[in-house]
Amino acid sequence: RRWARREDALGTAAAALLACHGTDRDAPLVLAALRRTVCAEGPDCDGLRPLVDGAGRLAVHRAAPLLRHVYRETSSSQLRGRAARALAATDPSFAAGFAIECLWDCEESTREIAARHAATGDTRVVERLRRLAADPAEEEGVQSAVRGRLDSDGAPAR
Repeated sequence: RRWARREDALGTAAAALLACHGTDRDAPLVLAALRRTVCAEGPDCDGLRPLVDGAGRLAVHRAAPLLRHVYRETSSSQLRGRAARALAATDPSFAAGFAIECLWDCEESTREIAARHAATGDTRVVERLRRLAADPAEEEGVQSAVRGRLDSDGAPAR
């Protein structure tokens, strides 16, 4: 834990270890490392993956603004998916915000997260869920998530 405060390779490795295996008490260290890494290396660096996952796993709610920044700014569709998964666990506005955008993502895992969380009060969300359910090329995980959100008539399940 002491090493996670360092700003060198040892600190990066220690913070990644805490992100993957730490407890709730490690959340501030993971958040600090996430902030430090985004500021120093930008939203595309490989070192963000475990920190983004850890922020979600530890439900670090204060990480939501950083995770939104990573989601918006990264060029990596895989990192964007990880950020979406973490936002689902940390950001109370995810269902009405980024989850809706994620329904159109190129990554199946990101669309699946969105299908599980997107608020269905918006007609474009319901229409997108219907399209995903009817698309024979859509991945099974996404279609399963959509079926859990729509009733047999294609209306949002209550």
